[in-house]
Amino acid sequence: MRKEMKQTLLLLILICCHLLPATAQKNAPKWMDKSKKAVVLITTYGKDGAKLTSGTGFYVSETGDVLAGYDLFKGAEKATITDVDGKTYPVMAVVGADELYDVIKVKSEAPKKVQFLSIASDPLAVGTAAYLLPYTTAKTPNFGQGTITEVSKLKDPYSYYKLSIPLEDGQTNAPILNAEGQVFGLAQADASGKKDVSYAVSAAYTNSLSVAATDFLNTVYNNIGIKKAWPADEEQAQVALFLKGSTQDAKSYLETLNDFIATFSNSADGYLNRASHYAGRRVELASTPAEQANYLNKALDDIKTASKFSDKKGDVYYNQAKLIYNVAAGDTTLTDPAWSVQAAQETIQKAIQEEDLPVYHQLAGDIHFFLKEYEQAYNEYMVVNNSDLASPTSFYWAAKAKENVTGFNIGDIIALLDGAIEKSGLPLTPEAGQYILERIDWKLRLSQYAEAIADYDLYYKAMNGDVTSNFYYYREQAKFRSDDLEGALADIKEAIRLSPDIPDYRAEEASVYVRMKNYNDALTSIENALKVAPDFAACYRLKGICYVRMEKKAEACEALNKAKELGDPLAERLIKEHCK
Repeated sequence: MRKEMKQTLLLLILICCHLLPATAQKNAPKWMDKSKKAVVLITTYGKDGAKLTSGTGFYVSETGDVLAGYDLFKGAEKATITDVDGKTYPVMAVVGADELYDVIKVKSEAPKKVQFLSIASDPLAVGTAAYLLPYTTAKTPNFGQGTITEVSKLKDPYSYYKLSIPLEDGQTNAPILNAEGQVFGLAQADASGKKDVSYAVSAAYTNSLSVAATDFLNTVYNNIGIKKAWPADEEQAQVALFLKGSTQDAKSYLETLNDFIATFSNSADGYLNRASHYAGRRVELASTPAEQANYLNKALDDIKTASKFSDKKGDVYYNQAKLIYNVAAGDTTLTDPAWSVQAAQETIQKAIQEEDLPVYHQLAGDIHFFLKEYEQAYNEYMVVNNSDLASPTSFYWAAKAKENVTGFNIGDIIALLDGAIEKSGLPLTPEAGQYILERIDWKLRLSQYAEAIADYDLYYKAMNGDVTSNFYYYREQAKFRSDDLEGALADIKEAIRLSPDIPDYRAEEASVYVRMKNYNDALTSIENALKVAPDFAACYRLKGICYVRMEKKAEACEALNKAKELGDPLAERLIKEHCK
């Protein structure tokens, strides 16, 4: 009996020896009771308001910054955060996300005193003690404990950790803390399905995430319907604001502008952008004229506010003048004197008085041009042309203003168009092409056919050869007038090849053949034109001329009479001359 008692006692001792280390292992660090309050339950909802999923996250700042898994938020239109006391707060914005590493940082409404986890610096060493702290409402935290068994690079200087901590269901994205209670990772499962190990993606990396200016067009963020936070840098935020303007309707963009101003309340650009939106899209924002007028008043109020936050009063006047001009020029039904082209003109003069900048003169020129004050417009554009801000546009509009001034000189206009083309730079672009076409028109008026043909060739280069049949038709006419009949014939044949159903081109081809005294080919071109347009009177006149030159009077007179019958104005004279 004594032997059996000894054996039983020995067994109990052995069991106790095994239990004591396990009990010691589960002794919670002193900081754990406090830290568990930083762990939260995140619940996400779809467009229909139905719950999508829920999972773990944790606070990392007293202002409500929360780290969690990206997959929790994919497809979500709304999300809430529930703390260990059962209090629920809405997620206000996505601060940053990385779908590849399945991490996200969001901002939530938060109580006055937020219990949050401080973030450890990367990297931590192999062998470092690690604690997994899942979300729980129980008084005693149920935590996992182990060590870091492997450290690898995530993105410099951040790390990815392998842990000797089994990961149970519902513990993904739970914080992983070191012995000092600092969080260094978000728990992630082993991709192969092993249950005895887990991984941790760097909490410092996740906390560093932010929305960049161009991320508003990124599917990573577009897959989440929750509002995105602004980039911390105001200039980057302004880029994001611009990009959002091209993707949102008027009312949604107004909400975006309001949010930008709430975030950057001292930004003059925010108020100027909203003023432009109020005025420019008032019809989309309001259904009645009275409401639209109210938005115009709001626009002026925002401009006044912008002036308080800008040390460049000239810029504010310039933006005000530009807005008033664009609105007044586009809506001539407005009767409010504050929204007239004259008001814009007065305002741009205030800008020039503040600072004599070329960009202000450009707008002053545009306003004078609209008011048909062409000489004043020309003078303003020339201020720009004589400055570092000279551009193809400023030279072009100076030319357009000049051509409306009484007694203008065509040579002056051509010189201005020269400036527009030169400022376009090399290689020439389609933008330069429009200026070249204008210059061609003026050269043709001066009968400078060789110069016009050279410009047609230049236009061809500017368009990289991407021209229509019309190009060849018009260049053919210039070559025809310069007696380059072979070149004219080649161009009109190309025009016909590109647009075989346009009878004018075949008639023009016949004209070239007539000029070359090749009457048989001319007649063939005429017959081809008449197949497309049987009542083409000019073709019958050309046909008559061919037969006259071929001394076939009967055929000539038949064709000329047909031309007269179809209303050709020149046929009568030719009949009198050749058919008597």
